[in-house]
Amino acid sequence: MPDRIIHTVAAAFLTLIAAWPGPARAEIATAADWQTDCAAYIAILSGTGGGDDLDITYCLGQTLGIVAGFETGSRIGALSMASLLTVLLGLDGEKVFQLFGETSEQELLGYCVDDEPSGSRYIMILSDYLGRHPDKLELPVTAVFFEALQDAYPCADATEETGDAAGEAADQAQNEQ
Repeated sequence: MPDRIIHTVAAAFLTLIAAWPGPARAEIATAADWQTDCAAYIAILSGTGGGDDLDITYCLGQTLGIVAGFETGSRIGALSMASLLTVLLGLDGEKVFQLFGETSEQELLGYCVDDEPSGSRYIMILSDYLGRHPDKLELPVTAVFFEALQDAYPCADATEETGDAAGEAADQAQNEQ
């Protein structure tokens, strides 16, 4: 009998948890939201206005957070893809992960910078891009920012300069199986 009570309580608990509304999802910030949040800082950088330290700090933190997210996300995504391909195609895991370690962050991101831009430079890149593409204001800021960085810092075609290293390594690893 006690087992039946435990099972009944457990089932009721699981039903309650499943029905619980949970935390609300945050809305995804649009490029227009970012532009509003950064208006004071953009005005300072453009020489057309001023703003307080809180506005500047918030804009800078938001912008640098997005850039850091791109860098971290590209590594995690590439590692996940390398793992998946290794398993699905039966590739030599050591060689695939060696190639992964040799692949530059810029190759993973799809935009190439010579020097690390300052936070102010990142802000002006997105602001200028939005000025040229006002139709993108209602899109998620992260997607538009990524496009802006690719526009500002295009990479030379990697296959022209270095060959398709990832494709060549995958072919080589598969051929050795």
